[in-house]
Amino acid sequence: MAEIPRAYIDRFTQAINQLSDESRAMLAEELAGIDMSQDVATIRDQAIEIMQKWCGGATDMVALLAAEFYSGLREIEIGEASTPLALSGRVPEATSESVRAFAQHVVDGDTQGFVDLCLERLDYEMRVSAANTVIENGRRDRRKPKYARVPTGAETCDFCLMLASRGYVYSSEVGASHTHNGCDCRVVPSWGGSKVEGYDPKAIKERWQDAIDTKAKERAERNGTTVAEERQQIMDRYKRAASNARARRKER
Repeated sequence: MAEIPRAYIDRFTQAINQLSDESRAMLAEELAGIDMSQDVATIRDQAIEIMQKWCGGATDMVALLAAEFYSGLREIEIGEASTPLALSGRVPEATSESVRAFAQHVVDGDTQGFVDLCLERLDYEMRVSAANTVIENGRRDRRKPKYARVPTGAETCDFCLMLASRGYVYSSEVGASHTHNGCDCRVVPSWGGSKVEGYDPKAIKERWQDAIDTKAKERAERNGTTVAEERQQIMDRYKRAASNARARRKER
Protein backbone atom coordinates (compact mmCIF):
# COMPACT_ATOMS: atom_id res chain seq x y z
CA MET A 1 0.00 0.00 0.00
CA ALA A 2 1.22 3.48 -0.88
CA GLU A 3 1.74 6.26 1.63
CA ILE A 4 -0.84 9.01 1.25
CA PRO A 5 0.92 12.35 0.62
CA ARG A 6 0.02 14.92 3.25
CA ALA A 7 -0.04 17.55 0.51
CA TYR A 8 -2.95 15.76 -1.17
CA ILE A 9 -5.09 16.07 1.96
CA ASP A 10 -3.92 19.62 2.67
CA ARG A 11 -4.94 20.74 -0.82
CA PHE A 12 -8.43 19.38 -0.19
CA THR A 13 -8.66 21.32 3.07
CA GLN A 14 -7.38 24.49 1.42
CA ALA A 15 -9.98 24.15 -1.33
CA ILE A 16 -12.77 23.78 1.23
CA ASN A 17 -11.54 26.76 3.23
CA GLN A 18 -11.25 28.96 0.17
CA LEU A 19 -14.71 28.03 -1.05
CA SER A 20 -16.13 28.64 2.43
CA ASP A 21 -14.50 32.07 2.67
CA GLU A 22 -15.80 33.10 -0.74
CA SER A 23 -19.30 31.75 -0.13
CA ARG A 24 -19.63 33.40 3.27
CA ALA A 25 -18.48 36.73 1.86
CA MET A 26 -21.15 36.62 -0.84
CA LEU A 27 -23.78 35.41 1.63
CA ALA A 28 -22.92 38.31 3.94
CA GLU A 29 -23.49 40.76 1.09
CA GLU A 30 -26.91 39.30 0.36
CA LEU A 31 -27.95 39.20 4.01
CA ALA A 32 -26.90 42.84 4.30
CA GLY A 33 -29.63 43.63 1.78
CA ILE A 34 -32.36 42.59 4.23
CA ASP A 35 -34.14 45.56 5.80
CA MET A 36 -33.65 44.84 9.49
CA SER A 37 -36.33 47.38 10.43
CA GLN A 38 -39.02 44.97 9.21
CA ASP A 39 -40.91 42.65 11.54
CA VAL A 40 -39.00 39.61 12.78
CA ALA A 41 -41.06 37.09 10.81
CA THR A 42 -40.35 38.86 7.52
CA ILE A 43 -36.63 39.10 8.28
CA ARG A 44 -36.56 35.43 9.24
CA ASP A 45 -38.37 34.27 6.11
CA GLN A 46 -36.18 36.35 3.81
CA ALA A 47 -33.07 34.99 5.51
CA ILE A 48 -34.33 31.41 5.15
CA GLU A 49 -34.84 31.90 1.42
CA ILE A 50 -31.33 33.33 1.04
CA MET A 51 -29.78 30.60 3.19
CA GLN A 52 -31.49 27.83 1.24
CA LYS A 53 -30.00 29.18 -1.97
CA TRP A 54 -26.47 29.59 -0.65
CA CYS A 55 -26.31 26.44 1.49
CA GLY A 56 -27.70 24.34 -1.34
CA GLY A 57 -25.23 25.62 -3.91
CA ALA A 58 -22.18 25.69 -1.65
CA THR A 59 -22.69 22.20 -0.26
CA ASP A 60 -23.10 20.86 -3.79
CA MET A 61 -19.78 22.42 -4.80
CA VAL A 62 -17.99 20.97 -1.77
CA ALA A 63 -19.53 17.57 -2.48
CA LEU A 64 -17.99 17.65 -5.96
CA LEU A 65 -14.58 18.44 -4.45
CA ALA A 66 -14.99 15.63 -1.93
CA ALA A 67 -16.01 13.13 -4.61
CA GLU A 68 -12.86 13.93 -6.58
CA PHE A 69 -10.83 13.66 -3.37
CA TYR A 70 -12.27 10.20 -2.66
CA SER A 71 -11.58 8.88 -6.15
CA GLY A 72 -8.05 10.26 -6.19
CA LEU A 73 -7.31 8.82 -2.77
CA ARG A 74 -8.56 5.42 -3.85
CA GLU A 75 -6.26 5.49 -6.86
CA ILE A 76 -3.28 6.50 -4.71
CA GLU A 77 -3.90 3.71 -2.20
CA ILE A 78 -4.94 0.72 -4.30
CA GLY A 79 -4.33 1.81 -7.87
CA GLU A 80 -8.03 1.86 -8.72
CA ALA A 81 -10.00 5.04 -9.25
CA SER A 82 -13.77 5.03 -8.85
CA THR A 83 -16.76 6.80 -10.29
CA PRO A 84 -17.58 8.90 -7.23
CA LEU A 85 -20.89 10.50 -6.39
CA ALA A 86 -21.35 14.01 -4.96
CA LEU A 87 -23.57 13.23 -1.97
CA SER A 88 -23.81 16.19 0.38
CA GLY A 89 -26.55 14.63 2.52
CA ARG A 90 -27.88 18.12 3.13
CA VAL A 91 -31.28 18.45 4.85
CA PRO A 92 -32.93 21.73 3.77
CA GLU A 93 -35.35 21.72 6.69
CA ALA A 94 -32.40 21.65 9.11
CA THR A 95 -31.19 24.90 7.55
CA SER A 96 -34.61 26.49 7.97
CA GLU A 97 -34.92 25.32 11.57
CA SER A 98 -31.51 26.75 12.39
CA VAL A 99 -32.39 30.16 10.95
CA ARG A 100 -35.65 30.16 12.92
CA ALA A 101 -33.65 29.58 16.09
CA PHE A 102 -31.13 32.27 15.14
CA ALA A 103 -33.99 34.77 14.75
CA GLN A 104 -34.13 35.13 18.53
CA HIS A 105 -31.13 37.41 18.12
CA VAL A 106 -33.26 39.71 15.95
CA VAL A 107 -35.92 39.72 18.66
CA ASP A 108 -33.21 40.73 21.14
CA GLY A 109 -31.98 43.51 18.85
CA ASP A 110 -28.74 41.71 17.95
CA THR A 111 -29.05 41.67 14.16
CA GLN A 112 -25.30 41.26 13.67
CA GLY A 113 -25.36 38.18 15.88
CA PHE A 114 -28.12 36.80 13.67
CA VAL A 115 -26.06 37.36 10.53
CA ASP A 116 -22.94 35.87 12.12
CA LEU A 117 -24.79 32.68 13.03
CA CYS A 118 -26.11 32.36 9.48
CA LEU A 119 -22.56 32.64 8.16
CA GLU A 120 -21.36 30.01 10.63
CA ARG A 121 -24.19 27.72 9.58
CA LEU A 122 -23.11 27.93 5.95
CA ASP A 123 -19.54 26.99 6.88
CA TYR A 124 -20.79 24.11 9.02
CA GLU A 125 -23.01 22.68 6.29
CA MET A 126 -20.16 22.84 3.79
CA ARG A 127 -17.85 20.86 6.07
CA VAL A 128 -20.57 18.31 6.79
CA SER A 129 -21.03 17.94 3.03
CA ALA A 130 -17.34 17.14 2.57
CA ALA A 131 -17.36 14.46 5.26
CA ASN A 132 -20.68 13.00 4.16
CA THR A 133 -19.61 12.65 0.53
CA VAL A 134 -16.46 10.73 1.47
CA ILE A 135 -18.37 8.48 3.85
CA GLU A 136 -21.27 7.80 1.49
CA ASN A 137 -18.90 6.85 -1.32
CA GLY A 138 -17.16 4.52 1.10
CA ARG A 139 -20.49 2.98 2.04
CA ARG A 140 -21.11 2.16 -1.62
CA ASP A 141 -17.57 0.92 -2.23
CA ARG A 142 -17.27 -2.85 -2.59
CA ARG A 143 -13.87 -2.60 -0.86
CA LYS A 144 -15.54 -1.23 2.31
CA PRO A 145 -12.84 1.13 3.64
CA LYS A 146 -12.37 2.17 7.24
CA TYR A 147 -11.91 5.80 8.19
CA ALA A 148 -9.62 7.97 10.25
CA ARG A 149 -9.94 11.61 11.21
CA VAL A 150 -6.79 13.42 10.14
CA PRO A 151 -6.17 16.92 11.56
CA THR A 152 -4.85 19.34 8.94
CA GLY A 153 -5.16 22.77 10.58
CA ALA A 154 -2.78 24.70 12.80
CA GLU A 155 -5.10 24.15 15.78
CA THR A 156 -7.30 21.18 16.63
CA CYS A 157 -9.95 21.11 19.35
CA ASP A 158 -9.68 18.56 22.18
CA PHE A 159 -12.67 16.53 20.99
CA CYS A 160 -11.26 16.25 17.47
CA LEU A 161 -7.87 15.25 18.89
CA MET A 162 -9.57 12.47 20.82
CA LEU A 163 -11.28 11.17 17.68
CA ALA A 164 -8.13 11.52 15.58
CA SER A 165 -6.03 9.64 18.13
CA ARG A 166 -7.89 6.41 17.41
CA GLY A 167 -6.49 5.94 13.90
CA TYR A 168 -8.27 3.84 11.27
CA VAL A 169 -10.83 2.26 13.56
CA TYR A 170 -14.04 3.81 12.26
CA SER A 171 -16.01 1.38 10.15
CA SER A 172 -19.10 3.61 10.07
CA GLU A 173 -19.84 7.27 9.68
CA VAL A 174 -20.78 7.92 13.30
CA GLY A 175 -17.30 8.35 14.75
CA ALA A 176 -15.63 9.73 11.68
CA SER A 177 -18.13 12.38 10.66
CA HIS A 178 -18.12 14.77 13.64
CA THR A 179 -17.50 18.32 12.49
CA HIS A 180 -17.92 21.90 13.65
CA ASN A 181 -17.50 25.43 12.35
CA GLY A 182 -14.01 25.90 10.94
CA CYS A 183 -13.12 22.23 11.46
CA ASP A 184 -10.03 21.32 9.43
CA CYS A 185 -10.08 17.60 10.22
CA ARG A 186 -10.58 15.43 7.18
CA VAL A 187 -12.27 12.06 6.98
CA VAL A 188 -9.70 9.86 5.22
CA PRO A 189 -10.63 6.34 4.09
CA SER A 190 -8.19 3.45 3.96
CA TRP A 191 -8.57 0.23 2.02
CA GLY A 192 -6.06 -1.57 4.20
CA GLY A 193 -2.60 -0.73 5.44
CA SER A 194 -1.99 2.71 3.97
CA LYS A 195 -0.69 5.51 6.16
CA VAL A 196 -1.02 9.25 5.85
CA GLU A 197 2.29 11.08 5.74
CA GLY A 198 2.84 12.73 9.13
CA TYR A 199 -0.29 11.26 10.73
CA ASP A 200 0.71 9.67 14.06
CA PRO A 201 -2.28 8.59 16.19
CA LYS A 202 -0.04 7.80 19.18
CA ALA A 203 1.47 11.29 19.17
CA ILE A 204 -2.00 12.80 18.78
CA LYS A 205 -3.23 10.76 21.76
CA GLU A 206 -0.40 12.17 23.88
CA ARG A 207 -1.35 15.71 22.81
CA TRP A 208 -4.96 15.03 23.69
CA GLN A 209 -4.14 13.56 27.11
CA ASP A 210 -1.85 16.51 27.88
CA ALA A 211 -4.62 18.93 26.91
CA ILE A 212 -7.15 17.13 29.12
CA ASP A 213 -4.75 17.02 32.07
CA THR A 214 -4.06 20.74 31.75
CA LYS A 215 -7.75 21.57 31.58
CA ALA A 216 -8.54 19.29 34.54
CA LYS A 217 -5.85 20.93 36.69
CA GLU A 218 -7.13 24.41 35.86
CA ARG A 219 -10.71 23.44 36.69
CA ALA A 220 -9.67 21.71 39.92
CA GLU A 221 -7.82 24.82 41.12
CA ARG A 222 -10.76 27.03 40.22
CA ASN A 223 -13.49 24.79 41.67
CA GLY A 224 -11.69 23.39 44.70
CA THR A 225 -12.03 19.83 43.46
CA THR A 226 -9.55 17.13 42.54
CA VAL A 227 -7.90 16.66 39.17
CA ALA A 228 -9.38 13.16 38.97
CA GLU A 229 -12.91 14.48 39.51
CA GLU A 230 -12.53 17.16 36.87
CA ARG A 231 -10.97 14.76 34.41
CA GLN A 232 -13.91 12.38 34.85
CA GLN A 233 -16.37 15.22 34.24
CA ILE A 234 -14.54 16.17 31.05
CA MET A 235 -14.59 12.58 29.83
CA ASP A 236 -18.30 12.30 30.65
CA ARG A 237 -18.97 15.37 28.51
CA TYR A 238 -17.08 13.79 25.62
CA LYS A 239 -19.17 10.64 25.96
CA ARG A 240 -22.38 12.68 25.91
CA ALA A 241 -21.15 14.63 22.89
CA ALA A 242 -20.39 11.40 21.04
CA SER A 243 -23.79 9.98 21.96
CA ASN A 244 -25.54 13.14 20.77
CA ALA A 245 -23.59 13.02 17.50
CA ARG A 246 -24.75 9.46 16.89
CA ALA A 247 -28.35 10.46 17.63
CA ARG A 248 -28.19 13.44 15.26
CA ARG A 249 -26.73 11.27 12.55
CA LYS A 250 -29.58 8.77 12.84
CA GLU A 251 -32.13 11.60 12.57
CA ARG A 252 -30.70 12.85 9.27
